[in-house]
Amino acid sequence: MAAKISDKELLKVIERYMDADKICEITDLKLKTLQSRVGRLTYKNLLKHPSRIKGLYKPKPKIVKMSQNAIIIPKGRIEDTDLKIGDMFKVCLLYTSDA
Repeated sequence: MAAKISDKELLKVIERYMDADKICEITDLKLKTLQSRVGRLTYKNLLKHPSRIKGLYKPKPKIVKMSQNAIIIPKGRIEDTDLKIGDMFKVCLLYTSDA
């Protein structure tokens, strides 16, 4: 669970580090939550240049690839989950009709 952090405290951390990964690590916020909070701070005119925060809006690859022996999930798709590289899990295949 993410720790509660006030806007004032978050602004101090943002101004000190200007790196989304580091800010998330220090504040225990998920990237999506940080993006939302930065948006609110920008709207309130408390944060002037959110685009200077490195990695705040990094694009996430959407393509999951399949090979003969593996399903390859890009790291960007699992960063905000509890999964870690090398974790094993079961895959359930669901079939739907186009009707």
